[in-house]
Amino acid sequence: MLFVFIGLWTIGLLLIVTDPKRATTQWISSIAFTGGCGGLSAVIADDVVPYLFDRGLLTMPVAVLLAKAELASSLMCYFGLPYTFLMFAIVYYPDYPVWPWKRWIPWALVVLPALSFVLEPKPGDPIPYYFVTPWAAPYIVTGAVLLIMALLKEKNSFLRRSRMLTTLAAAPTLVFALFTLYLLPSFFGLYEWWRYNTWVIALTLAIIVGSSFRYGFMGLQISIRNQKLDYTLRAITSGTSILNHAIKNDVGKIRLFGDKIKSEVAAGRTDPAQVVQDMEVILSASQHIYEMIYRIQGQTQEIKLQLEELDPRELMRDCIRTLSPELHKVEVHEQYLTEERIAADRAQLTEVWTNVLTNAIEAMPDGGVLTVRLTETKRKVVLEVKDTGPGMDKAQLKRVFDPFYTTKSGKKMNFGLGLSYCYTIVQKHKGTMNIHSKPGQGTSVFMQFPKQKRLPAGRELI
Repeated sequence: MLFVFIGLWTIGLLLIVTDPKRATTQWISSIAFTGGCGGLSAVIADDVVPYLFDRGLLTMPVAVLLAKAELASSLMCYFGLPYTFLMFAIVYYPDYPVWPWKRWIPWALVVLPALSFVLEPKPGDPIPYYFVTPWAAPYIVTGAVLLIMALLKEKNSFLRRSRMLTTLAAAPTLVFALFTLYLLPSFFGLYEWWRYNTWVIALTLAIIVGSSFRYGFMGLQISIRNQKLDYTLRAITSGTSILNHAIKNDVGKIRLFGDKIKSEVAAGRTDPAQVVQDMEVILSASQHIYEMIYRIQGQTQEIKLQLEELDPRELMRDCIRTLSPELHKVEVHEQYLTEERIAADRAQLTEVWTNVLTNAIEAMPDGGVLTVRLTETKRKVVLEVKDTGPGMDKAQLKRVFDPFYTTKSGKKMNFGLGLSYCYTIVQKHKGTMNIHSKPGQGTSVFMQFPKQKRLPAGRELI
């Protein structure tokens, strides 16, 4: 049980330190802490007390103190575990932010656990099962059902994977605890089956740690890949290299729209309004080059972000418009399902989104469907850019963020800096970037950005 106590409290502490203000993180950390209290109670009874007794250190005051600590830890586990699990499942449910009566839910659900503290258990029972089991069982079952419903309801493939990992880590463990802690003692008089929780909790911890390394779990992600990427970018990729990549993209736009205007004039199909729009794109690209030169300070220095309040819908429409000459074979589906604004660097984010859109277009040389979807979660604005191209295999997907790695070997001007640069810029915006792809099923790029918060005048994010 020492393993259970240390493992659960460590995970709970890491989660709460990672994102202390997020409600879902607070509640899932509470599950870890209340579950760990059960392990602490067992450690006191099975290890600490015998150890002190064998060495003659178990004095009466110490014995009384340890007995109280064991009882308090045990009650915290029995009464707190169902409550924190149900609250987590409720807060984690997609529709929870729009529930009009959500502020009263924690207070209403805590009434029964609180009353349990004042009731006396029957002789030989650790808790008043006659009162606790009738509310603990529905709490745990409802929580598990809510997690499964949330998983089935999620349409975003990236978020669905996150929900699946969370459900696998939480639901089976709590359902097993329902039997070992409440049902078996209440109806069959089997009080020692809680010891088998160790094996289930070990599996849960393995899921959490494993998913943290590869995908991230509830905001907890081991930063091995991030540190490696940051180090590689600093050591290999200079500011001038990133600037070259940005200039290459903008010069391509200028040339593309210049050729378009030239061909229309030569064919006598000149539309003054259209020419003005095309010139605006050319001027915008040249201005972007200037801003990128100004922003990147020296060869290996950090990129500084100039934050301003942006409407992501407007920015994405501008990015798509500048690429319109390349979209003649591509069907574009735009879905803007949020009106939230974000704090971002217009020049840098334009470069990031244009890179991602260009990659999607180039993945469909013979035509296809490009889907651009803006949605939101409670705290994030989520962008999905999806193509119907050939997709990538696992080997390509693992290296996609590495500097100088590219799948476009036939293009002489491709430096392989696009996605590594995009990843870095998104991280600097306190966001996340993930890619989901399978051969023959296209590629989806997901980016999440914090919703807009009021910024002090002139603030820079470095």
